Amino acid sequence: MEWKDVFPVLAGGLVILIVALVVKPVLLGEPIGLVSPGPAAVQKPPVYVPPAPVPSATPFPDDGAAYTRNFRWTAIDGGVQTTQVRIPEALFLAHRETPQIADPLAWGRYAIADADRPILEDLAHRIAPPAGNPEEDYFRLMNLVFFVQQIPYELDSSTDSYVEGVIPRNAVRQGGEAGYSKYPVEMLVDGRGDCEDASILMAGLLDALGYDTVLLRYPEHMALGIRMNEFNPYYAKYTPKYFAYEGKHYYYVEGTDFDWVNISADSPVRRGKPFPIGDADGTGIPGVRSGTPEIIPLHYVPTPAEYRIRPARLPAGGA
Repeated sequence: MEWKDVFPVLAGGLVILIVALVVKPVLLGEPIGLVSPGPAAVQKPPVYVPPAPVPSATPFPDDGAAYTRNFRWTAIDGGVQTTQVRIPEALFLAHRETPQIADPLAWGRYAIADADRPILEDLAHRIAPPAGNPEEDYFRLMNLVFFVQQIPYELDSSTDSYVEGVIPRNAVRQGGEAGYSKYPVEMLVDGRGDCEDASILMAGLLDALGYDTVLLRYPEHMALGIRMNEFNPYYAKYTPKYFAYEGKHYYYVEGTDFDWVNISADSPVRRGKPFPIGDADGTGIPGVRSGTPEIIPLHYVPTPAEYRIRPARLPAGGA
């Protein structure tokens, strides 16, 4: 073969090589190169990383200013018990500035306020630690009831009912008298209150222990109802009183102070008799003895009211 014949052959081979390596991959969308790239890499879906939780603000820090209250009361066995409660000042002041709840059926919200819950749970478990049998469970229940009953009674209209010595500005005036429902921690800081305040505090403490309770509202009084099955204390010399609500029996519990009797005019020592569960006659209040209370559940969801909406007239040229 002569040299003039070699050049056409080499040129033809070069054309074939260019077509194989460049033109064909371009037309087929393949990568260009002399070495095969191998199988295509599998694209993994991006790993979902949840956002970091936003730390909830602590509105009432433990290291802030606080009220410290010491309580001393007589337990069901006659022994004297003591305990101390620490309440953040910011929490107390926040409640003092909160407008009063107008709907009586929603008053149970005072007892189960979320901000009060940690304090009530701690206090309730110290007064009534977990029991091992039904009899001990009843005794722990009564110790908590007696604790609240021995907090001194004071009317809403009295400045002595408030640690500041003045009636709160959010108090509701009715017939010239001030009405003020206290959150549980307000009752603890003030160290006194009326039947409504005592019932709310007792309801909050019992709810913290898991008891099913309601508020019993009479025209002139408020007490507590606690759900108990086949309640019949062996020592009772009375017929325990209960009220039916949504198929459950709630027994009457008095929340106000011990039936105190001063031993002498100049002695701080007093003796008294607590009000056991179901004893409505012992209160001496005629309406409680014979009346039927309005039952207020703690967890109350108001029913939406019915509204009549009228179409509005648009101005001339309005859309």
